[in-house]
Amino acid sequence: MRSEEFVALRRDDWNRLEDLLARGGRGHLSSFAPAQVLTIAALYRRATADLARAQRDWPDEPVHRYLNGLVGRGHGIVYRRGGNVWRRIRDFYTVALPRTYRAAWPYLVASAALLFVPAIVTYFVVLANPDAASGIAPQSIIDGVRQHKLWTDIPPDTRVATAGLIMANNILVVMLAFAFGVVFGLPVIYVLITNGISLGALFGLTQAYGISGGLFDFVIAHGVLELSIVVTLCAGGLMMGWALISPGNRKRTDALVIATRRAFILLVGLAPLLVVAGTIEGNISPSDVPFGIKVTIGLTTGLLFYSYLLLVGRGRSEGSRAIEPLSP
Repeated sequence: MRSEEFVALRRDDWNRLEDLLARGGRGHLSSFAPAQVLTIAALYRRATADLARAQRDWPDEPVHRYLNGLVGRGHGIVYRRGGNVWRRIRDFYTVALPRTYRAAWPYLVASAALLFVPAIVTYFVVLANPDAASGIAPQSIIDGVRQHKLWTDIPPDTRVATAGLIMANNILVVMLAFAFGVVFGLPVIYVLITNGISLGALFGLTQAYGISGGLFDFVIAHGVLELSIVVTLCAGGLMMGWALISPGNRKRTDALVIATRRAFILLVGLAPLLVVAGTIEGNISPSDVPFGIKVTIGLTTGLLFYSYLLLVGRGRSEGSRAIEPLSP
């Protein structure tokens, strides 16, 4: 390949990188939106690979000098530390996290549908035929429900330890769902559907035997927050899987890198809230706290969760600084 053909093939990416570097203005990545940072990183990696080829094949031609300058400018921005750590943390929670959440809405809808549609269907199936719960719920739970007993009692002296186990289990599940997003999202879909089926079966079974009120009393305090976080983090796994299935005009590896970083923002920002949900589930949910207080806790945590993610970080610049779609 001649250098002219190489330039014609790669010029669009170089121009795009030049435009982004020129618009930075402050000389470091903190002046860019999260989506722009991801784009700059991908374009910079490609430019360095192009420079290596130009050094090898056309060391005395203008393309080599041009790329040397472009990569030099990009290096100065990509590897320069900008801003203090507290400002970066503030920007993460006031801009990057809520805007990434809002931009991920198609995956959030898909994740919620994969969890709640099977739950609703299974609820009505088991409600109409309680024997259908066999093979879905553990037999010990089914036997207890048939005797009008729930499995949700946690002795007061073990609640702190149980809360810790619940937190660890929930965090492990969502991290595995996140990690397995790279397998085209299929394990994430499996986790959502199977958990939805289990959730619907348990509510259908307890409703059939007239003790669903006790299960609702147990779930309401922690369930809104916990399920919201699970849906969100599984949406990150779906985002990664879809990047592999439909990378758009990007290379499949580049699309996966961008999607993984966006999903990682959700994981880092929201997974710690599972500690809050686990604390409530292990200590308040099984307690004798009045039902009204449990409802208040559930609704308040849900309201704070969605108010933060849907309202924080909005502004006139959000349209230009929002996360780019995976398939522009």
